[in-house]
Amino acid sequence: MKSPPCLSPCLSWKRMAGAFFLPFVLPALAPRFKQEQSLALGRAHPPQPRFNWSHLTPLELKNRSVGLGTASTGRGKPHFTLEGHKFLIFGGSIHYFRVPREYWRDRLLKLKACGFNTVTTYVPWNLHEPERGKFDFSGNLDLEAFVRMAAEIGLWVILRPGPYICSEMDLGGLPSWLLRDPRLLLRTTCKGFTEAVEKYFDHLIPRVIPLQYRQGGPVIAVQVENEYGSFNKDKTYMPYLHKALLRRGIVEFLLTSDGEKNVLSGYTKGVLAAINLEKVHKNTFSQLHKVQGASVDAGLLSDTSQAATSSSL
Repeated sequence: MKSPPCLSPCLSWKRMAGAFFLPFVLPALAPRFKQEQSLALGRAHPPQPRFNWSHLTPLELKNRSVGLGTASTGRGKPHFTLEGHKFLIFGGSIHYFRVPREYWRDRLLKLKACGFNTVTTYVPWNLHEPERGKFDFSGNLDLEAFVRMAAEIGLWVILRPGPYICSEMDLGGLPSWLLRDPRLLLRTTCKGFTEAVEKYFDHLIPRVIPLQYRQGGPVIAVQVENEYGSFNKDKTYMPYLHKALLRRGIVEFLLTSDGEKNVLSGYTKGVLAAINLEKVHKNTFSQLHKVQGASVDAGLLSDTSQAATSSSL
């Protein structure tokens, strides 16, 4: 009796491979077949509209009357708005004073290329006033040039002028010459400290005024102090700083930033309370809701932007 012909090794390999991969291939093709069948029967679901904020950039938005704000939809879902349009803040931090000026444009372009629409930066008091009464806003400390460059590239700016900024700097960016007065109490309404803050703000804030959104600039928000809730030595200090900024002409959106457990201590009326999202868990927003109310999540600005620092760009 004649034996059946043997299959070639190549053919046997192909058959075995086909038998092995077929269960994985068919499920992947099924949605496509179902979609084509739905299209043929006229039952295809219309594509979901995508949120487009390409026109909400410093380069495109020319007619300005309403700055950054918050709103809620009919279902109570909160969101930010810019010029009345729904707006999402994708922010990353680049500290101009930590990056050589020659690399500013490179770093900002990389931030933009990553899909961010906003850059945040601290303003270090100790570098801008290294000696009492001697101010420096030149060279690598030219804040105005950095902010204008961000606008040219198409990035909005959230400014964090302190006076205390933390930012892993000595004294949190407060100038060391403040320590010469043993009676002076840092981050309080102690007369010696507020007098120094007033003089610093008198030199800093006038430089910021023309860079604000309503003046045609890219600054859409300004942060009041930084994480004061973890210090919280003077209940009148945050309201004092709030008024100091308003008195000098800051008209854009104001916010505070604190850890989730300290938001109640760092919050001040008339300013958006925000939290730093280091970790997200079940009770992450419980303290924030006590300040804003569960229906005011529109005010929620999670400060995850610090993850994208200049060192990583």
